Amino acid sequence: MTTITQLSDGRRRRTERSRQAMIDAALSLILGGNFAPTAKQISEEANVGIRSFFRQFEDMEELFAAVDEQTVQAAIGSFSGGIRKGCLEDRLTSLVETYSSAFEENKMLLMTTQSLRWRSDHIKENYAKHQRLSKTNIEAWIPEVLELSETDRTLLHAQLSFELWHRLREHQGVSLEEGRKMILRVLSLLLNR
Repeated sequence: MTTITQLSDGRRRRTERSRQAMIDAALSLILGGNFAPTAKQISEEANVGIRSFFRQFEDMEELFAAVDEQTVQAAIGSFSGGIRKGCLEDRLTSLVETYSSAFEENKMLLMTTQSLRWRSDHIKENYAKHQRLSKTNIEAWIPEVLELSETDRTLLHAQLSFELWHRLREHQGVSLEEGRKMILRVLSLLLNR
């Protein structure tokens, strides 16, 4: 005989599976190049009805917050590591290689962030938070940055932004290696090395 607890547990598991299916569907669409998928597109990709979507998520903001929560830790982790001791040249090279690899690896998520941050308070807030984390990471990696003027520090951080990287790679057709060399050159000039 099935108990009320078993029925409740079964519904809860179905609800969790349905919610996860929609998060996975949104992520699949994003990684496929749809940087602002609609509830209808997500529902179709997840093979669930649109009403199920709105039973799981109050609005698109809540869905994008769930996608962000699922992906953010791996994305942040891709910006760590690298050579953090030794001469400035080795640390700069490691920093540029790490950031450019992270930009390449997380390109679709970063483009989605760029696309959605103007209409999602959650994404806008997380974007600002991650910019502060990146600045802290860079300055811990290359403490010489702290000796620069405010203007030069701002310029240096701009060189290590996804926006610049995307412009070089996508809009100007620069190769991965050429892009790394260009950014490294500017960082070296800013640091007077």
